[in-house]
Amino acid sequence: MATTIIMPKLGNTVESSVILSWKVKPGDAVKADTVLCEIETDKATMDVPAGLEGTVLALLHKEGDDVPVLEPIAVIGAPGEPIGEPTPEKKSSESEPAARTAQPAQPSLADHSAPTAEPAAAEKHASPRARQAMFQLGVDIEAIPLGSGPQGRIIERDVIAASFAEPKAAEGIASQTTQAAAPEAQPATAAQPAAQPAPAGQSPTQPAQEYETIPLVGIRKRIANRMRESIQTTAQYTEHSSADAERLLALRARLKAQKNPELSGITIGDLVLAAVIKVLPEFPEFNAHLEEGSLKIYKPIHLGVAVDTPKGLMVPVVRNAQALSLSALSKEVKRLAQACQNGTIDPDSLSGSTFTVTNLGAYGIEQFTPVINAPETAILGVCAIRPALIQKEKGIETRMRIGLSLTADHQVIDGAYAARFLARLAEVITDIDFLFMSF
Repeated sequence: MATTIIMPKLGNTVESSVILSWKVKPGDAVKADTVLCEIETDKATMDVPAGLEGTVLALLHKEGDDVPVLEPIAVIGAPGEPIGEPTPEKKSSESEPAARTAQPAQPSLADHSAPTAEPAAAEKHASPRARQAMFQLGVDIEAIPLGSGPQGRIIERDVIAASFAEPKAAEGIASQTTQAAAPEAQPATAAQPAAQPAPAGQSPTQPAQEYETIPLVGIRKRIANRMRESIQTTAQYTEHSSADAERLLALRARLKAQKNPELSGITIGDLVLAAVIKVLPEFPEFNAHLEEGSLKIYKPIHLGVAVDTPKGLMVPVVRNAQALSLSALSKEVKRLAQACQNGTIDPDSLSGSTFTVTNLGAYGIEQFTPVINAPETAILGVCAIRPALIQKEKGIETRMRIGLSLTADHQVIDGAYAARFLARLAEVITDIDFLFMSF
C-alpha cells in the first residue's frame, strides 16, 4: 500500500512551511534517510527525509507552495503501485479531513497548479500565515475568490496577489480616465520639443530594466516584520560606552593555551556573555518582556544570541543560561550557531529569549544601534576591541577597550538606569578574571 508523506510540524508555533526545492522526482528510488525536499518555516530551513524505502510515486505540491502542517506532500510506494488509497506515513490530527490522504486529481508537480473544485463562499479556509497577511495588508477574505492551496485553501501568496490586484485596477481606471480627458495631440513647439528617438538596441515603447524585484519571503520577511514591529511598538534609544579589555584579552589567551578543547575554544564573545549573565540579576527590568502594558520580569535568563546566517539573522536561545558553566555556555552557543548556519535549528529554539546580545566586534564596528528583539526591553551590542588613550595618574596610557552599545525601551527603562547597567557591565568585564580565578 502506498504511503503518504505529510508536511512535518516543526515546533509548537509553526503552522505551515514553504517547499523551497524538491530533491527527488517521481520515479526516483529513495531510502529512509533520502531528503525529499527542503522546506522553510517563518523561522528556519529544514530537510524532510523520506522516512521509508520505496519509489516516489507522486509529488503533491510545487516548489514555492505554502503547505499547512500535516498536509500530504508526496506519495511513496512500490514501482507502478496505484496511489488511489495511500496509507498515511504519519497520523494527522483528528480534525484533519480524511480526504487529505486520497489520491490527488493530478499528482504531478507540473499539473498541480489549479484546484479541482471551488469551495462555497461560506466555507473559505485560509492558512494562519494567510490570515496574518490579510491583517497586515488590509485584505478582506471575500476579495479572494479561490485559493491556490490544497482544496482551494487560501495561502499567503493569494493574499499578497490580492493586495496588488486592487491598486492595479484602480491605476488602470485612472489611466483610462486621463486618456479620455486628454486633449488631442498638438504639434511640437519650441516650448514642447518632439520626443527623441530611443537609443539603438532599446525599444522605443519599453524602458530599459534598471532593477530586479525580489519579494521578501520566509526568514527574510519575518526579520523585516519583526524589526518594523519593534520600532513601531517601542520607544528605543541607544547608549554607547566601553570597557577596559586588558584582562579580558589576557584571560582569553590563558584559555586558548589550555589543552582541554572545551576551554581553548572559549571566545571573547563567550566571556562577554558570561559577564552579561552576571549583571542581569542586578537589573531585573533588563531580563523582562513588555507585553500589553505589563512588565513580565523573568527569574531564569534565557539568553538570545544573534547569529548571521546565509538566510538572514537568527536569534537562537540559550535556555537557563545562569545555570551553565563557562565551558557549557560556550559549547551551547556554538551548537546553536552551527545549527542556524546549517539550517537544522529547531524552530522552538528561536523563541522565548528574555535578553539578547548581538556581536559585530569581528567586523571592526566601533559602535552601532541594535534593534530590540521585542517584546524584550533591551539589547546589548558588542563592538570591536581597539586601543584608546586613557588619562591615568602617571599620565596618558594606551589601553585596549571593548565597545558596548545598549538599546533600551524608554517605556520601562530610563536613561540613567541604562547607564548604570552599562557601568556595572564595564566593571565586570574590566575585572573578568575574578569571575574565573581558576584560569
